[in-house]
Amino acid sequence: MIFGHIIDFVDEPSLNYPYRDTDPHRTIRVVSKRSLPVFEHFSDFAPHSKREVRYAFHAPMAVSRGKGVEWMMEIKHLLRLVWFPQERTIGYVAESSCSPQQLRFWVYHTFLPLLLQLEERYHILHVGSVKVADEATLFLAPSFGGKSTLTDYFLQKGHALLSDDTLAVETIGDTFRAVASWPFHRPYREPEVLGKETDNFVTHPLPVRTIFKLEKNLPDAPVTIETIKGIEKFKALHYATFIPISFLKEQSFAFHTAFAKSVSIYRIGVPWRKERLDEVYRAVIDTVRSSESML
Repeated sequence: MIFGHIIDFVDEPSLNYPYRDTDPHRTIRVVSKRSLPVFEHFSDFAPHSKREVRYAFHAPMAVSRGKGVEWMMEIKHLLRLVWFPQERTIGYVAESSCSPQQLRFWVYHTFLPLLLQLEERYHILHVGSVKVADEATLFLAPSFGGKSTLTDYFLQKGHALLSDDTLAVETIGDTFRAVASWPFHRPYREPEVLGKETDNFVTHPLPVRTIFKLEKNLPDAPVTIETIKGIEKFKALHYATFIPISFLKEQSFAFHTAFAKSVSIYRIGVPWRKERLDEVYRAVIDTVRSSESML
């Protein structure tokens, strides 16, 4: 499952997984098109994954708000992707230079999570996440801040993957559950590459109670853990937003406020030396266990 959905690359079947679930309500088809609809309202191009990307709607974005409407993402000189809500289909037109792997990258990494956010199905966070004690443990950090390296170390220790980069969170009453993204991880970043595939992947939602905000320390500094409280919890989650969407600010504010109240967030000082990752790992495990015992 990819963000809890079945993604069917109709014209590139080699990209598909042998899904057991065939629920049409959870299936999104990705289909090559000869042409795409004409849009009138465009965002500016902005850098994303070493490319230039923009978005387009039939009406001003603040009016259409993205839910239940067609919209487009254009990756300059590579690929255009359009959401057709009535058909539950992502249509695309690719340049000759676009490989199947690049198509899958942009669908998984950017288009699909943005689609699920606009459809108000999930809230998308830019985090790493692994399974610890039957719950989702999240790692917050800016790009190149150590999320993927630490996530990879947890995988080496036998923990199941939820997210190397982007995680969906669904709200059910007062409960927040993590929905895993895709079964690939990149311990070291490479543009337009999902990374290495893993079989140890979480395929069902898990509760979220513990989040760690990674902060770089000097190589010889001790591993430190400090509880984050009050408005600082909200700020930490706010900076983990995947792609800020101006017309969803009110919704996003409400989500982050409620989410911050329901989870424990810790600031962890990480010595910037790979040889000391096991110390960081042990500190995280001990903190999660201590948090569990207090419930």
